[in-house]
Amino acid sequence: MKYCSECKKLHNGNDAVCSDCKKKFKEISDINEPVLLCVIGGVDRSVVNGALNDADIPFVEQQYGKLGVVNETVTGYDAKLLNIAVLVPYSALPKAYEVITSVGVDARFDETILETAKADIEKYKLSLKDNEENTMSNAKRTTVKVLSAIAFLILVALVVFGTDYVMELIKNLFGG
Repeated sequence: MKYCSECKKLHNGNDAVCSDCKKKFKEISDINEPVLLCVIGGVDRSVVNGALNDADIPFVEQQYGKLGVVNETVTGYDAKLLNIAVLVPYSALPKAYEVITSVGVDARFDETILETAKADIEKYKLSLKDNEENTMSNAKRTTVKVLSAIAFLILVALVVFGTDYVMELIKNLFGG
């Protein structure tokens, strides 16, 4: 899956640059890379924040796009609060999408992006499971540490007693 490093928008096509900000796309290499969920403002912002918090989905808000010359006196709105990008970890994207659409906020995602994200997340979970199977449990790790410490102490004792024995032999050879 590709994403824009500037606006964090996901892209699943053959294009090389983002249509919004004209930056080159990058491949997602980290499953926790923050990606764009939606751009909101006003009441939707409170609704999305509450829904994501209730679902325990981590998110970050940041200004999206340029503010331009709009000012609060002319429009009656604080322009800084209108175009807020909600970013979530790539691994939480499908769940976050489900949550915000359930409260009536449109994320405007292509279905192929969500399907690709789900597939990527499943691959990642399978690779984690494989890694867990190949690693030691805490009990095994503790046992190995204890046995290693005992083996080290035995080795030190052998060196000390061996040195004493060799020194006795040398003394006996030279009549000491």
